[in-house]
Amino acid sequence: MWRDTLQDQYGKYSRTSLTMFTAWLMVNVIAFYDLYQEGFRMDVWSVYVGVSTGMKLIDAKSKQIQNHE
Repeated sequence: MWRDTLQDQYGKYSRTSLTMFTAWLMVNVIAFYDLYQEGFRMDVWSVYVGVSTGMKLIDAKSKQIQNHE
C-alpha cells in the first residue's frame, strides 16, 4: 500500500503524494489534539472536512492530467 500510494510507476516518490500525506498527518494530529483539549468544535471539523475533500479533488485532477499526457 505504501509503494502504491506514495511512489510513481518508476519507483520514485511522488512529491505531490508525499506533501498530501504529510499535510493529512498534520491535520489529524492537530484535530485530535484540539478535540482532546476543547471537545468538539464545528470550525475545526469544517477545516478537517475541507482538507480531506481538497486532497481528493487534487488527486482526481492530477490523475486526469496524467491521463491526457
